[in-house]
Amino acid sequence: MTVLAFTSVRGAPGVTTTALVAAMAWPRPVLLVEADVTGSSSIKAGHLRGEVDHEVGLINLALAHRNGALSLSTLRGQTIALAGDGARLALPGLATRAQAASLTDDFWATLATLLRSVTRHGVDVVVDAGRFGMRHGPDALLKAADLLAVVCRTALDDLVAVRANADQLPGGGDDAALDRRGLLLIGEGRPHRAGEAAEATTLPVWATVEWDPVAAERINGRERLRTSLSRLTSSRLVRSGRTVVAELLAADDRRRRVVDMSLETTVVSGKGVR
Repeated sequence: MTVLAFTSVRGAPGVTTTALVAAMAWPRPVLLVEADVTGSSSIKAGHLRGEVDHEVGLINLALAHRNGALSLSTLRGQTIALAGDGARLALPGLATRAQAASLTDDFWATLATLLRSVTRHGVDVVVDAGRFGMRHGPDALLKAADLLAVVCRTALDDLVAVRANADQLPGGGDDAALDRRGLLLIGEGRPHRAGEAAEATTLPVWATVEWDPVAAERINGRERLRTSLSRLTSSRLVRSGRTVVAELLAADDRRRRVVDMSLETTVVSGKGVR
């Protein structure tokens, strides 16, 4: 099972929308974690239109951690269903920005450990980490993720911003061979293509999301649906989301093969023997 984190380094390129679409298209049981510290949960107030329990969410886990009571059971009790099949759950984020002060580094580290336990129970984890480098941000979740997808539009200033921050993103340095970091482009060809983006940022392009602002508005609940759900799921955005998920799972498979080869080499060379 996999922990996948989405983040950005500049502006609002569509991290939340991309994470939500990915969770909806995920082929296995999945938990979507809304870890953006800017506040105002997009899942509860947006996608689910405020029609869910307003009391559950990330802040309750922070309070439980402060009281020494953060556990898998506590985590499960703060989730809501994204779909009726029960295979897609979400942990809603903060209601206000002021709540971010309760999210300590130790809390994020403990949550990262819990999310790894979730994967051992057969559930993948998708993290909406919002913008990288925010105060009280979920850096521990980014460091613990198997894959870190940097969501980016293709204008030159967006690509330059990624390049300028690439060395600060987790997963570089000694971990570079694991290919843990990659780009997820929003609107390829508007104006730059994938190859140009990879060259400009030094990060591989894992996948591209179609430019479909109408479907993005609808999936985030900012516009009343005038079409049926089947029309939304057949939109360019959601269709490209299915392709994105397939590409991300393929990237994870590649990473796992590198890890397995490294372990085999260590064992054969005797470095792992005590």
